Amino acid sequence: MSIRQCSYRSFRAILLAAVLLLVASAYAAPDQGDAVRAAAAGMKPFLNSIPPGQEQAFGFANREEFDQAYLGSPYELVTILPRTLAADGAVKEKALTSMAQFRFPILCNGKSRALLTVALVDGEWKAVEIGAAGLAAMFDRVEQSVPPPGRQPRNLLLRLYQLKIDFAGYYQEGQNPEDGRFVPLPSALMSMGAGPEEIILYSFSEVLKIARDKFAALPEALRGDVKKGGLR
Repeated sequence: MSIRQCSYRSFRAILLAAVLLLVASAYAAPDQGDAVRAAAAGMKPFLNSIPPGQEQAFGFANREEFDQAYLGSPYELVTILPRTLAADGAVKEKALTSMAQFRFPILCNGKSRALLTVALVDGEWKAVEIGAAGLAAMFDRVEQSVPPPGRQPRNLLLRLYQLKIDFAGYYQEGQNPEDGRFVPLPSALMSMGAGPEEIILYSFSEVLKIARDKFAALPEALRGDVKKGGLR
C-alpha cells in the first residue's frame, strides 16, 4: 500500500518524463543534499496522511510510532537500458541510467518501516509517495547481511523495468557505482530460480550478464527504453 501526493496517472507521467530526460545521459551520481532536505520536509506530512487504522499496512504498529520515526540512508533508483548492451555482453555506453529518484527508508526503533520516494519534479526535489513496507524490510535484511563497503557508503535500487526485477547495490562514496556489490531482491531471485530469502552477492559485470540474457529472451517489442506501461 502507498500514498502519493499526486494522482497515479500524473505520478507515472513524472517518471516517464524523468526517463525521457535522462536516457541519453551517462550515469552520474546526483548530489543527495537537496533530496535529503526534501525528504526531511516531507516525511511528517506523509506519515500524517496515512489513514487511521491503516498504520500496519505501512509498517507501523500505531500512530505513536510516527513521533519516533527518522530517515535512513537513501537508495538512488537506477536502471539499465537494453540498448546499452551488445549481443556479446559488451557495454556500448554507460550501463547505469539514473531515474532522478531516491527511496528513503523511514525507521523506527532501528527498523525500516516504509519508504519515502523523493523525485526530481520540474527541477525541484519533492517527496511524492510513501509506502513499500515490504521493500523497506528487505533493505533491512540485506543491510544486516552485507557489510557496508566503506565509511561513506551509497546505496542503489537497480530496477530492470522490462524484466520487473530489482537489485540492491552498495558502493563507496567517490567510487564508480559499477565497482560496487549487488544483491538480487526477491523478484530477481525468483526469476533466477533461487529462493526468495537467499542473500547472494554479485559484481556489476555479473548483473550485466543476467540482464543481457534476460533481455535477449524478451520479445523485440519489449526491449525498448523504459515505457510508461512498465513503470512501477
